[in-house]
Amino acid sequence: MRSLKPVKFVLLLLAVVFTSATFAAVPWFANGPKREVQTLVITGNYKSPRLLAELIQYESRQPYLLLPPQDSGDTRIIFCPPKSNSLQIREDKFNDFVRFLNPRRIIVLGNDAYVQPKYIAMLDRTIPVIRVDSVDWNRSAEELTDLLHLSNLDRNYRKLRETMLDKGKIYRPISKPKQQMPAKEVMEEQAPEDFAVEAAPASDDVVEAAPVEEVPAEK
Repeated sequence: MRSLKPVKFVLLLLAVVFTSATFAAVPWFANGPKREVQTLVITGNYKSPRLLAELIQYESRQPYLLLPPQDSGDTRIIFCPPKSNSLQIREDKFNDFVRFLNPRRIIVLGNDAYVQPKYIAMLDRTIPVIRVDSVDWNRSAEELTDLLHLSNLDRNYRKLRETMLDKGKIYRPISKPKQQMPAKEVMEEQAPEDFAVEAAPASDDVVEAAPVEEVPAEK
């Protein structure tokens, strides 16, 4: 697979991962997947698993779903396809949307502290689910490198996570969502009604989905 360029790419990728999940017109979703989804990664919107999901997508071109953190008051489920903008999915349509994607397998990153059990219970059990719930995220990256036949995932993850968690090297995103660009009208025109993509807030602004701080006992 692909190797990362040095420092410039490190900072650029971290900026892309954590600036926002921008909701807008998404032809990929409106027309259905253009190719088979081999692997759908699902995890909570915390820094370490979100970075891992983004790096898996970088090498494999597979989508991922971000679930709301526990006790955050946030109910947004965010679908992040490769090479396209992100979408907000209604909770009651979560499993319908996963079935629409029809992945060959689902990989869940994190234990119950990161992924609320209710979402796992919603999943269609005809789709194989692989749970990677080690609290050592570097070890998880190593295992996924072998499982998904990726070349550089473990090395890239270790390097980028160290940079991400070092306050002196890069801006740490805020956990409170902030207002971003208007996109409500475009979303409603593009997204199929069956999946009922959640409308933007009343102000017609959509919100940035910033990852929250790590849960306790991080390694």
